[in-house]
Amino acid sequence: MTLIGGIFQAAAVLVMGGLGLQPTMAPGMLFIAFMGLQFMLGVKFPAVGPTLKFCVPLFISFFWALLGSILLPRLFEGVVLVWPQKMDDVAARVPLAPTRGNMTQDCYLVLDLVMFVMTVFFLTRREADPRRLYNAYLLGAALACGIGFWEMAHRLVGSIPFPKELFYSNPGWAVLDGQMSGPVPRINATFTEPSSCATFLTGTLYSTVWSTLRGYGNWATRLMIFMSTLCLLMTTSTTGYVAMLAGLVLLIVYAVLSRERRLFRRLMMFIAGGIVCMGVTTLALTAFAPDVVKAASVVMLETQDKKQSASYEERTEKDADSYQLAFDTYGLGTGWGSDRSSSLLPGFLATIGVVGVLILVIWNGSLFLKIYRTIKAAAGERSLDAWMIEATFTALLGRTVATLISGPVLGTMDFYVMLAMLVSSLIRLQTKAGKRVRA
Repeated sequence: MTLIGGIFQAAAVLVMGGLGLQPTMAPGMLFIAFMGLQFMLGVKFPAVGPTLKFCVPLFISFFWALLGSILLPRLFEGVVLVWPQKMDDVAARVPLAPTRGNMTQDCYLVLDLVMFVMTVFFLTRREADPRRLYNAYLLGAALACGIGFWEMAHRLVGSIPFPKELFYSNPGWAVLDGQMSGPVPRINATFTEPSSCATFLTGTLYSTVWSTLRGYGNWATRLMIFMSTLCLLMTTSTTGYVAMLAGLVLLIVYAVLSRERRLFRRLMMFIAGGIVCMGVTTLALTAFAPDVVKAASVVMLETQDKKQSASYEERTEKDADSYQLAFDTYGLGTGWGSDRSSSLLPGFLATIGVVGVLILVIWNGSLFLKIYRTIKAAAGERSLDAWMIEATFTALLGRTVATLISGPVLGTMDFYVMLAMLVSSLIRLQTKAGKRVRA
């Protein structure tokens, strides 16, 4: 429920004044309460020690963020200017000061961390099946694509109803659901803006394409490649397009460096099939619907000219100001929740500073190294854990790449559930390998 609810980022299951409880957090908090009760009743979970030891750098980065959100806004109060979390009243930078944004972002951070830890503990049990969670992730992505197609039909044919009041019911978010790219409507699906939808779908596309190329995928995986690609193209998001291109480049580089002939052959067949499908579709549209081709050309031209747009200049200005904040605060940052940038890296540098970013780099480096060693040791073994490692890692990689291009935060609860699936599969596969070595 947490993974499926993660697609409804602009909705709320409970509204309290100007705040809305996100659909992903309601089942997440119920699961946290369930796991808390398990611990109180004395239930034991295997592999707790190795898991906690491996995640120490991640815990340190979270502690640094929480500590900085309390101390840094008071240390540099009034010294620097920041972009506030909510810019409804003031569309300009304001002097740094402790605000409610620090507390709310800390609450989100604590909930995400607790959800991550509890999910890892639960998935280390023998009866836990991470494949069910991955299927729920694909089901949520299919639901997001279906709603995106529904929204496009509503935008093109006004007589088709679309329940905006349900999907965009969270008063804490500014929803941009009326954007156009030339003559073509831009879709949000269940997200706050087209780029957010494209970011989520990029993770789905990375995961399903990689699973298919590695021979793990089934018919549902291949269907999601088509659905997520089509829906991502309909967002007309530059972020999504650049992330798709980056993923293709990463695939080719990995296939060449790894020297896996089977992977390289499948990749070339996949690229050739995509080119053929695009060619056939273009010819069919040119013959039977030439207006669609003209609209697509207008969209591509607008995408290329976005560097001259006012929104691009505004986002660039926010990122430049956030980079400057890292220098003005001597690399310490302004505190978690104090500044809102347009992209992930300048946002991290402006809030948790160079120290926090370095700790995250250490954590990610150790995670990548453990993934590489584990998959290499399990080469040729078509196990469920190996599939989950590769599927969840690529899903997280896709969302991270898109957020690095254009995204201020990377902190939704479903993201940390996916991260817990990755870590638990790593621990479980390494534990099995250790038992085989001892035997």
